Amino acid sequence: MDGTGFRWAEARALTVGDIALGDSPALRVQRSDPEGVGVKSTKGRRSRRVPLANRVLPIVLSLSNGKFPSDLLLTTSNGSQLHRSAVLRAVHWQTTGQGRRIHDLRHTAACLWLARSVDPGTVQQWMGHESIATTNRYLHHLGNAAEAAGLARLNAAP
Repeated sequence: MDGTGFRWAEARALTVGDIALGDSPALRVQRSDPEGVGVKSTKGRRSRRVPLANRVLPIVLSLSNGKFPSDLLLTTSNGSQLHRSAVLRAVHWQTTGQGRRIHDLRHTAACLWLARSVDPGTVQQWMGHESIATTNRYLHHLGNAAEAAGLARLNAAP
């Protein structure tokens, strides 16, 4: 899901019951379902909460309509579990992906969050990185925009 930073296997394993509503809507990432392996713990072996931005929340809610908490959130139109190859065909990934991998969407989410001044520690938590060093790898993508934003914060009135 765009803007969430999920790994493919984590997205496949999300259930309707993983939706947390309230003041800070989020999805709880608690399991992973790699194709051909079966359900297991996440890569970091810990669950995490990933916030749902205002533009993503209505999509998640519509995907959950008519489903039970134990039902998969992301399914085909007939309710079957998603398979990577079928999804890539359905979205014409060879054209729309422009040479990128589906996993690159995860990296894009991290870069966008950092570019919007989300604290690296928060991005680390949302991404499920064990080490802040992993998250810090994305900082070089920010370039001059991050430097300009930092300077603007330094020059802002206290």
